[in-house]
Amino acid sequence: MSGIQSLLLVLEAAEKERDDAVSAMEAARQAHQAARQQSQSLTDWRSEYQRRWQSQFQQSGGMEIVRCYQDFTVRLGEAVSEQDRRVDLAEQQLARCRAQLIERERRVAAVSQLIERRQAELQHKRNRQEQKATDEQAARAVRMASSQGMAASGMATGTL
Repeated sequence: MSGIQSLLLVLEAAEKERDDAVSAMEAARQAHQAARQQSQSLTDWRSEYQRRWQSQFQQSGGMEIVRCYQDFTVRLGEAVSEQDRRVDLAEQQLARCRAQLIERERRVAAVSQLIERRQAELQHKRNRQEQKATDEQAARAVRMASSQGMAASGMATGTL
């Protein structure tokens, strides 16, 4: 039984690793979602800023204001690009976490299957042992009945 107990310990460790992978994937998913939301907010804000200033330029606007607008728009574009890179990195991390979770779930499944097989083998072995004991007991009963029958017939015939 110690073989199955060892496998149960391996299963417990594999399940803990799987649970840790679930937690890591959830954290990666949340980080990815937050990065996407931040990127969308920056993109929306940039669009709103451009729209607001476009209408302002139609009314009036000196060269100095146009340059400030363009400089800020460039920096805002860089911020959007940086955030998009962060989204990509978060997506890559999420994919790595997903792959690790799949691998750990497979390990849990493999160890579980091995335990089930070992338990089935032990049960089969016990069944064979019980059948063998039953067969031996039946054979002894037949021999006893046979020898008692011979003894009884010997007494009846007077050969004893």
